Amino acid sequence: MKSNNSNNSSNSNNSGTLPHGGEILRKREVVTSLYRYSDLSIRNIAQQVDMSIHEVQSITDDLAKSDALQTIVEQRTTRIENLMSTNVISLDISKTVGDAAALMTEKKVGSVIVTKDDGKPFGIITERDLVRGLAKREELYFRATLLESFASHPLITTKPTATVEEAAEVMFKNKIRRLPIVNEYGLVVGIVTVTDLAMHLSPTRRPGLTQSVLRAISRGRNV
Repeated sequence: MKSNNSNNSSNSNNSGTLPHGGEILRKREVVTSLYRYSDLSIRNIAQQVDMSIHEVQSITDDLAKSDALQTIVEQRTTRIENLMSTNVISLDISKTVGDAAALMTEKKVGSVIVTKDDGKPFGIITERDLVRGLAKREELYFRATLLESFASHPLITTKPTATVEEAAEVMFKNKIRRLPIVNEYGLVVGIVTVTDLAMHLSPTRRPGLTQSVLRAISRGRNV
């Protein structure tokens, strides 16, 4: 009789709730499904599966990262010239930081390509550079600084025929957020940013995907 009771108890356990590991797996599957195929917020998903917001956020962050990397793979052969911006502003190395700041404000751009006398690219100065520089130096002195001594140099570039994958690799390797595009004559014909890449690589606009592409492409120093 004891043996029968033991078997009945065992059968009852097997037909009841899943073991802890199986329950976690089931919840992850539900979170994945809700994340991919619904518009529910992280908070609402957490309520649906009876998990903490932190746990659900961790799962969806992994999903977003996976989606981002997969999208990069799918779009890797697209030429960078197809999504680069041709609104590129330049200044000669003899100009000052103040000139660059004024021009960026006037043209509503986030960077200026610094060129040499022959018009060839020398370096780049960005809004972030201005903010950081101003925080470290006295304003009047800083604004009078020549671009030749302040610009990020040498300029890291790629060619118009480079693919999105190749451009992303350059940005990965050099930890930059802006990549000027240079033609066969050595002249800057466009520029692509991590935001441009993210918008191109996230056609579904899935929440979190664009930010994941940004993180996947740009790590460390932000230029």
